[in-house]
Amino acid sequence: MGNRGQILALTSSKGGVGKTHLAVSLSVAMAKRDARVLLIDVDLGNGIISDRLGLYPKYNLIHFFSRERENLRDLVEETPLGFFLIGGERGNFAMANLNYLQKMRFLRGFLEISRHFDYVVLDLGSGINRQSIDFALLAEKTIVVTSPNDLISGYGSVKACFSRFMQLEMGLYRRIEGYKARRFFSPRILVNNITDSSQGQAAFEALESAVANRLKGAVGHFGIKMSYLGSVFHNPRLFRKSEERRCPVSLASVYSNVAYCVDSIAQAICTRSPFRGFDSEKRRQYAIQILMEQQERLRKRLTQKVTKVSPARIPFIQRIQSIFH
Repeated sequence: MGNRGQILALTSSKGGVGKTHLAVSLSVAMAKRDARVLLIDVDLGNGIISDRLGLYPKYNLIHFFSRERENLRDLVEETPLGFFLIGGERGNFAMANLNYLQKMRFLRGFLEISRHFDYVVLDLGSGINRQSIDFALLAEKTIVVTSPNDLISGYGSVKACFSRFMQLEMGLYRRIEGYKARRFFSPRILVNNITDSSQGQAAFEALESAVANRLKGAVGHFGIKMSYLGSVFHNPRLFRKSEERRCPVSLASVYSNVAYCVDSIAQAICTRSPFRGFDSEKRRQYAIQILMEQQERLRKRLTQKVTKVSPARIPFIQRIQSIFH
């Protein structure tokens, strides 16, 4: 693949907003669209994706930073969920505090490996430390995850990323002759834990207004152009079920409003179209499509089982197949 894959970075200024759940579920939903997707657990020092999914690659980022593995591609492992994974590690202080040379080595390896994927999803650590923010700004799509009940943390994420964005652009402008600094920071806002279909858009507009009012006049030649990526319903029981089963929340109940929201956001990302919202007809079509896929899987399993037991009973298999057509 000649060109680099599109990089998506999910960030938040505090934990507990569902960022990792969303990173995993979006990776599944994009891979389902025949995209080649790599998910990287960049919550350095507190990576939890492996624990959430019960998937433990032979090598993870600690092996890269300790130079036990020289290349990031040595860490990539294909998952049964359709995407590829580079795992992190919990409780490693050294990984949580990388030095400059380690960051640059990771950056070079990361840019090289991204050429082999359509999308690279970064699940970043929570907080506004420089390490997380620099990785967030590396992406084409910096996705700020927030919730209607805590827009202050969303505002904090946008402000911190924007401050670092201006600092980096001015540094490049002064250091590189002829460099044209980017004027606008363009984060995508993903609102998690909504309770009704209108709450996500309303929360985005409130956050957009707060950013415009509080940062207006304090940014010089720079500006912020936020866009609404979408929203996901609040369903704590489903999230607990997901963690108990160690599966993505969107697969814990494929007919749920959570799964529908995630699928809609993945569709918007892959087709570069607006979030399609909560149209009841589209929701119905989504449920029918899922049902048809499940029937097809059931048909294949029945065919395999009957063939195994009695290969001579082909007419019976054909009758079974006709039921699902």
